[in-house]
Amino acid sequence: MISETTIRKVRELAIEDVLSPYVRLSRKGSTMMGICPFHSEKTGSFAVTPSKNLFHCFSCNRGGDSITFIMEKENLSFSAAVEFIARNHNIPVEYISEERSEEQMAEARHRESLLTVLDTVQTFFLQNLRATDKEESLDARAYTYSRWHEEFCAFAGIGYAPKDGQAFMDFCRSKALNEELLYELGMFKRGEDGNTYAMFRQRIMIPVRNRWGRIIAYTARYIGDNRKAPKYINSATSMIYSKGETVFGIDRAARLRDADYYIIVEGAPDVLRMQSIGYDNTVASLGTAWSDSQFEQLKKYVSSLCFIPDSDIAEGKQYGPGFEAVMTNGAAAIRKGFHVTVRELPFAEIPSGTEGEVQYAKNDADSYIRSREDYTSLPEKHFIIWLAQKRFLVAGSMVEERKCVAEIADLLRYIKDQLVYDQCIEQLSRLHGKVKLWRDAVTQARGEARRRNDKPAAMNEMQREAELLRQFGLFVRENCYYSIGEDDDEPSRISNFIMEPLFHIEDEINGTRIFRMRNMYNVCRVIELKESELCSLSNFQQKVGSLGNYVWLAKIDKLNRVKEYLYSKTDTAERIRKLGWNAAEGFFAFGNGIFFAGTFNAVDELGIVRGINGKAFYIPATSKIYLNNPEIFQFERLMVHENRNGIKLYDYVKRLMEVFGENASVAFCYLLATLFRDIIFRRTRHFPILNLFGEKGTGKTTLATSLQSFFLHGVDPPNLGVTSVPAMNDRVSQAVNTLAVLDEYKNDLDIRKIAYLKGLWGGGGQTKKNTNTDGMAAQTIVTTGVALCGQDKPTQDMALYTRVIFLAFSKTSFNQNEKSAYENLVSVCNMGLTHLTLEIMGHRELFEKNFPEIYSITKRELAAKLENETIHDRIFGNWVIPLATFRTLETVIDVPFSYAELFETAVKGIRNQNELAQESSEIADFWSMLQGFQTSGKCIEKAHYRIRYMKSFRPLSVKEDIEFKEARPILYLNTAAVASLFNSRNAGSTSNRSNWSTIMSYLKSHASYLGLKQDRFTILLPSGLPDYTIDIVNGEQVKKVKVNRPKALCFDYLQLKETFGLDLETEVVSEVQEEMPVEQQHPIKQEELHFR
Repeated sequence: MISETTIRKVRELAIEDVLSPYVRLSRKGSTMMGICPFHSEKTGSFAVTPSKNLFHCFSCNRGGDSITFIMEKENLSFSAAVEFIARNHNIPVEYISEERSEEQMAEARHRESLLTVLDTVQTFFLQNLRATDKEESLDARAYTYSRWHEEFCAFAGIGYAPKDGQAFMDFCRSKALNEELLYELGMFKRGEDGNTYAMFRQRIMIPVRNRWGRIIAYTARYIGDNRKAPKYINSATSMIYSKGETVFGIDRAARLRDADYYIIVEGAPDVLRMQSIGYDNTVASLGTAWSDSQFEQLKKYVSSLCFIPDSDIAEGKQYGPGFEAVMTNGAAAIRKGFHVTVRELPFAEIPSGTEGEVQYAKNDADSYIRSREDYTSLPEKHFIIWLAQKRFLVAGSMVEERKCVAEIADLLRYIKDQLVYDQCIEQLSRLHGKVKLWRDAVTQARGEARRRNDKPAAMNEMQREAELLRQFGLFVRENCYYSIGEDDDEPSRISNFIMEPLFHIEDEINGTRIFRMRNMYNVCRVIELKESELCSLSNFQQKVGSLGNYVWLAKIDKLNRVKEYLYSKTDTAERIRKLGWNAAEGFFAFGNGIFFAGTFNAVDELGIVRGINGKAFYIPATSKIYLNNPEIFQFERLMVHENRNGIKLYDYVKRLMEVFGENASVAFCYLLATLFRDIIFRRTRHFPILNLFGEKGTGKTTLATSLQSFFLHGVDPPNLGVTSVPAMNDRVSQAVNTLAVLDEYKNDLDIRKIAYLKGLWGGGGQTKKNTNTDGMAAQTIVTTGVALCGQDKPTQDMALYTRVIFLAFSKTSFNQNEKSAYENLVSVCNMGLTHLTLEIMGHRELFEKNFPEIYSITKRELAAKLENETIHDRIFGNWVIPLATFRTLETVIDVPFSYAELFETAVKGIRNQNELAQESSEIADFWSMLQGFQTSGKCIEKAHYRIRYMKSFRPLSVKEDIEFKEARPILYLNTAAVASLFNSRNAGSTSNRSNWSTIMSYLKSHASYLGLKQDRFTILLPSGLPDYTIDIVNGEQVKKVKVNRPKALCFDYLQLKETFGLDLETEVVSEVQEEMPVEQQHPIKQEELHFR
């Protein structure tokens, strides 16, 4: 990167020398004229002002300095243009040393990228002000040139942002500008709807430049018709621009080698006005208050300042805001060692309508000063005299006069020039009192200042603090840090606030520290700072300044001194990352406290809980630091223990069962299991989902939210239809051993959501890149129970259905008593049930000790009960968990049902869910579809299947027969023919059920499958009729059906009938029999054929 020294030397070159290869110039008075090199013209309109090193073309309105000229003429970037000029004028190009860290070099590259983007967008704004084919550009020029003349506007680089923001965005994209940089600079903004828009629209764009003339931001004046639009807006804070660090006009002022003083005005338009009449030594802050950093910049160039305050009408105060600002800023400048004067503007006079009378109104430099004579006609006073006149004018008592004397005397002690000091004393004595009074007052002020610096030597707590500070080269005065320098007479103030360390919050990546800040005006704020913000000076200044008048003035080395001092006396707390059960520390955390050893310990106002295992813990959700920020810690603020409900556990469960019946007992036991999920998962390696299924109005979601009230209440569960997988993942991983409710399950959900739900059974969540540690992919560990509500049975994927405890709700109409019971239950739950959570958590030690053994016993007993039934393993395992959980706790909790009752309820639930699983399985769907094909005439006996009654059966590759006591029907399935039926039905479908290989696997794994065996099947034509040939036998035509002998899948037909209700056998009846009742019919039996 090119050094600032090289840039300064290039700017100091005579502009006529730099431009001489491109344009022939002739002198006309103080300017030089020539033919413009940017456009065709016969009469020279290209002007150069050597005294300012600026050029301007009155025809094409291009203007700027020599670097701007080369950038446009040679189509170069800023850095390239500097190098070009330097090489052509024998200026050595110095580059900033690269002996910097990678982080520093990356920061420098990023800074240059931002500056380059602004160089490019500036051309857009200039083009839009110069445009002659747009009416709004004509209006913008008319407005701009009415305030500042045309040549000056070109010199200043004033442009225009059109009303159509899309034009600006299109320009940026056509130039391939990085949109992230445009967002950072505040040129692009993102609306509430997520769409991008241009920040500056229908505004006069005034560039804000740094010391070297590079554009770092804009201040923009609105010229449209929207009265609600702010008149002026500034660019966003960025790496290259901070309002409190920037001095508007410093680029021109710093070039003046012979400037005796700088003129300080209120805003950018005032600076432009003064520059336009020749006062390039005019600067302004882009806010009301001047920071110490801004004063330090001025001190590099001048030692004297002249303030021109806006003359505002005072409304409810002694003086208007313009005077108040100069009173504050002038005093600060005096304390920084400047010689300060004031030139006061007269109030504007407006005729009142009554002859001879006028009304007074606001006046500012931009409106009043139109010439150098206007400026020099303003009387100039020393700031201290001006301030004293203002103070004594409104002092209404001797007490107030004494305060004025003390304030002025304190400022007088900063004046080092004896002549100026004596003049001020003399003028003050004419205003109030005598010379001796003022000299005595200054002596007293100096004595008080020394006493503030030299405290008594008693070794009390305050003295020890002061001594510790001094070890780090610091001391505190009036709530400000001072750095002890070589000259003890006047130490350097490095802040206008002090910090009291409250807690350090541990984190292996980016720790947090909590401080109480108190500024020089005794205003306190508590702030949370990340370690990264304490390691970056700009980030630190931005963060503390965002909370109010808290200004850090020094460089990073002084901040490091303060940090070393504060760190030495800071206690450490541990951040609670997840609410719920904390296995490492043995407590249960809420958003507002910790339940430990049978006691709930509430957080203090900072979010700290002390005394848990000898440690302190930090839960920021209810801290006063974030009291006014509702956007963060939303979940943690919901999961709080308030103890507003006095209902007992027995009464709650009783009400639950009155409303939801025996389903409530199962759901409640599932809730118990979630409170000890970590213990259960260690034993089972899985944890089921509670599925509440039913029509709208059955109350299923209310049951789920009533259980959720053990942790948080009054919150509607997320709708799966509009909730993304990452949002689902966040919801179920926010706490440990709690219950998360997900609503509106549908079988047509995105398959990724269904896959995610299946993973919850095994404790796995979403897999994503771990940006906090090694950057590798990591799976979120789910540690909470999940209740899944919906109007669809979760049978889209049977793997999900077998991972849930399925509870069905069918009742949709209720009598008055039932409605009353429901409303009472909801009312109770809305007050929260966290007190019952704490009651149950008190039995954790017992549960952890007894659950593994009781789980094994319960599993054996339940298996014995169902030993003669074929139950899906996962369904069985799911139901064991709530059953064993309740059995473990039955002796210590009081509820209105027994284990025996729950056992019978569980057995019914298992059977019901298992039956539904069989009916809804892929195999059941297959046989149901085959039955449909047969009924519709598409699946034809002897072509697609055969049923043979056999007493023995031997499949291929098996040496021994399967013997039956009596002839048993065996179903032979022609797989190739049946496959064509299914494939034609599901043409184009990507569903797993249409995948024939998957169906074959399911069929072969079923208990009814006997094996493969060849058999004879009729070949069908495309019309569905049998294919045949006609042969001549004994002189007669004989029709012979074509057959083949494929390997058929063979099944126990009776088992299929019993399990799936399959009926593929057909009967032949006469028309008369068709009209008879079924029990009276005598079908014609088909001849049975027996094959081995």
